[in-house]
Amino acid sequence: MSLLDDFIESSQQEYDPQLRPLPELPPDVPLNGHAAPLASKSKQQAIRSVASTHFHLDQVQFHLPALLTSMVVSNNILIVVLSNHRLLRVDLDDPLDVAEIEWTVRPSDGKLIGLHLDPTGRHLLLCTEHGETYYLFHTWKKTKPLTRLRGMPITAVAWNQQASTSQTSTQEILLGTQQGQLYETWLDPTDEFFKKEERYVHLVYTLPVPDIPPPHAHDHARITGLHVDRIANTANYHVLATTSTRLYQFLGRAAPSNPAAHEAGAAMFAPLFAQYANPNFHELPGAIHASSLALYTAATSSTARTLCLFAWSSAPGIYQGQLDLASEHTTTDDIIENSQLIPYPLSELEDGSMQASPDTPRAMALSAFHVILLYDRRVKVLNYVNQKTVFEETLPLGPGEKMLGLTADTRYHTYWLYTTTAIYELVVQHEDSDVWRLFLAKRDFDRALAHCKDPAHTNQVHIAMADHHFATMDYTMAARLYAKTNVTFEQVVLRFMAKKEKDALRLYLLTKLRQLDSKARTQKCILATWLVEIYLAKINEFKELASSVAYTSTYYDGTMAPKGQTALAFYQEQEQHVKDEFDEFLHEHQAHLHRATVYKLISSHGHTTELIYYATLLNDNDKVISYWIEQREYTKALDVLGKQSNLDLFYKHSPPLMEHVPRETVDIWMLHDDLNPRLLIPSLLRYDHRSWKDRASQHQTIRYLSHVVNKLHNTDPAVHNALLTLYATQATRDETALLSFLKNEGRDMYYNPDYALRLCNQFGRSQSCIYLYSAMGFYEEAVHQALRLGDLDVARTHADKPFDDDDLAKKLWLAIAKYVIQEKHDIKTAMEYVKQSNVLKIEDILPYFPDYILIDDFKDDIYKALEDYNSHIGTLKSDMDDATKNAQLIRVDVRQLKSRSTQVDHLATCCLCSLPLLTRQFYVFPCDHQYHMDCLINKITKFLPMRQLRRLASLQEQLAKDIRLQNKLQYATRKDWSVEDERLTYERISTRIGQLKAELDDIVAEECVYCGDIMIDTIDQPFLSVVDDAHVIHDWAL
Repeated sequence: MSLLDDFIESSQQEYDPQLRPLPELPPDVPLNGHAAPLASKSKQQAIRSVASTHFHLDQVQFHLPALLTSMVVSNNILIVVLSNHRLLRVDLDDPLDVAEIEWTVRPSDGKLIGLHLDPTGRHLLLCTEHGETYYLFHTWKKTKPLTRLRGMPITAVAWNQQASTSQTSTQEILLGTQQGQLYETWLDPTDEFFKKEERYVHLVYTLPVPDIPPPHAHDHARITGLHVDRIANTANYHVLATTSTRLYQFLGRAAPSNPAAHEAGAAMFAPLFAQYANPNFHELPGAIHASSLALYTAATSSTARTLCLFAWSSAPGIYQGQLDLASEHTTTDDIIENSQLIPYPLSELEDGSMQASPDTPRAMALSAFHVILLYDRRVKVLNYVNQKTVFEETLPLGPGEKMLGLTADTRYHTYWLYTTTAIYELVVQHEDSDVWRLFLAKRDFDRALAHCKDPAHTNQVHIAMADHHFATMDYTMAARLYAKTNVTFEQVVLRFMAKKEKDALRLYLLTKLRQLDSKARTQKCILATWLVEIYLAKINEFKELASSVAYTSTYYDGTMAPKGQTALAFYQEQEQHVKDEFDEFLHEHQAHLHRATVYKLISSHGHTTELIYYATLLNDNDKVISYWIEQREYTKALDVLGKQSNLDLFYKHSPPLMEHVPRETVDIWMLHDDLNPRLLIPSLLRYDHRSWKDRASQHQTIRYLSHVVNKLHNTDPAVHNALLTLYATQATRDETALLSFLKNEGRDMYYNPDYALRLCNQFGRSQSCIYLYSAMGFYEEAVHQALRLGDLDVARTHADKPFDDDDLAKKLWLAIAKYVIQEKHDIKTAMEYVKQSNVLKIEDILPYFPDYILIDDFKDDIYKALEDYNSHIGTLKSDMDDATKNAQLIRVDVRQLKSRSTQVDHLATCCLCSLPLLTRQFYVFPCDHQYHMDCLINKITKFLPMRQLRRLASLQEQLAKDIRLQNKLQYATRKDWSVEDERLTYERISTRIGQLKAELDDIVAEECVYCGDIMIDTIDQPFLSVVDDAHVIHDWAL
């Protein structure tokens, strides 16, 4: 891999190749400011390399123009420090973008002990052993000294993670020194000569110095690593600081970011450190000069949290862990989790033996799952999960070439090694491919799952997790996990059944049921039905347990119950919990259950509430209502029925309800106007008013039918007949209700009047019979029935009703008069009826007078009657004279009609066929329309009824026969007319032909087809027929 090949030519042209070689660096050339440790005894022996498919070294093909003394990479920006006090700044995204920068260092500054590049790759600090710090902004061509930091040998920098490339400043950063001091500053690059880049510098904390003799106290106080980050979604910050023996953590709220306030003396991190007079720390024995802190940060894909790993190299080994920056910590400042101390690994020698003691690395870097260790001549990669070496390679150092250090780009996760003359990149590829196996081997199942990228791997982890929980008797969790695996259904079920763990089995079946595809209907039905049985058995179990302790004060001693809860209360609570869960199951999986089977199961266990709930869930209100009726809970059945819109349920379940709760049932019916009363008649017949104690209450059947007839205006004859029957068959003799019903019906009479009359006669409803006789037009029967009852007023009322039949009216009034004379012996009243009737005369009732009656009492009436007769005779004579005159006029008109004629032009044409009219027999109408006889017949037959069509065909056939016979007789008798029989036959046929023609004319020529009713009746038909006039329509088509 060559990142700087494009820079070779320019560098060779810039530096003269004739210059003398640069001197070699002494053995104590600093490693990022740290002296190299002493080599172990095994250093002299060859180390066996360890190859890896995930790691390999690539040397950057670049000849440095001077010896390399230090290097740093961040955000794909590589900074190289050369021994000639020059810096090379390379943009790895564009290798041609190489900038050479002058470092104005002074001899008195001492060696470079720290090279720090911020995460954005824009701010660089160069720190020397004598406390001089130089600053470089990414657009500058020359470094600047930071005078406010003079005298502070900076060994660690904690950059502000909130700083972005849109800002030129670093914002608040922390600086760690060789004396264990922590400073806060803000760097803001400026081109003004008198303005300083460091806006302020505040000492915020000093780490406590271990109680160690002075020669070694300096090494123990030096800050070797520093990191600051913000706790997610809070205003708290976490600071991690390390020395060679201690690891410190500081957690707390910092002041708001305000440069002006900071310059005035209020440092941002001062409140955070102010609460730590005696900080807590992790301490490891021993001390190494090469101690360092390495970090790895990355945003996880599964959650919004940021993964922050760290590794701290110390004398005993590498202390590695993870910072929990996603949780809000209120009780502790230790946010390290999954920590472990990894001893330095031993290397395998060429002879197959292992090192007697491990070497101490010169430098360290951290990847997602590995720790990269740099030694004097080799690099080693250690997997921190299983603490095994996965890669080790010796670098081919040339004569005088020394290993210097290791640097990592924390944003792009690239790793670089550098010597005095060469640069190497440690290429990392798919390092997490088998990490899940390592976590699985450690039984760290959560982290193993987090790193599975293949469904098969996830399945293996779930199986291992399930087996682990099953072995530890955590059957509930095992059931959840087994449901996620490909372990056969039978195997899992048998394992749980062998342990008699029905709760875990229920959970497993539920989970598998939810996982089944929507097309697996049979499997879903079987599983769901099995679960129904399991739930019902569980409910029964708790019910039986509750029954066993129902009359005791036993307290439940299990861990699930609250303290002091009785066993009865506990079991009842558990039973209710299972019922609630069962209800949820039915609600979720109702589509997968076989209705009849579930009904049978629930009923067999006697769980009424669940049965009703399931039926209600399915909207099977038929089942709910039937159940309540079976249980004689008629009020509950009515409550459900009243909410239904399915009218069939009313017709089905109303009979028993009408029998037991008639008033409430009718109340429900009257709220549903869309019910068909005819279909409710079977229910109404189940009601027996005599069986109720409160017989004085309203008859419920009559109440409902009256509502239907009077309020809803129902016209169904069956309904009206039913109501009529109820009125007529009542025990009371009062006919008021029946008469009111009959009179309200009026002339419409939706009931059957014959049936009504028969019923009223049967049950002796005389007044109703009179009304029905009259309504049916049987006025004579009505009057006679009224007379039998002696009700003259009713009789007279019905006698006046036949308005258009005077004879009948006279007969009715005569019957009344006869009754009054013969039965009441009241001649005077009879005479008054004669006057009232307007149809009776005194002579009509005279025959009914008794023989002993004196004429003097009504001679005036007789005299008046005679005068009326005389006047009537005169009127009749005048009418007869008028009739004679009209008859004479009619006879004159008839004679004139016989001689009526019209003139026909010889060019006249038929109005139907447009051919000459005189060529065939024709008809001429008074309206001047003229038609051939055959044309008119063809036209008129389209409109004649079938009876007349048959008669017309018969006339034509008979007429044709008679004409042929007439012609034959005429030819035969032309020579001799002496044959009397033949002559008479000829005359008879001629007469019949005339009659047939007259009848034919009456049918065909009754009216003009263009001026008569036929034209009016066919106004909605088109002028042209699609069949007959197709050629005309075609000619007019566009």
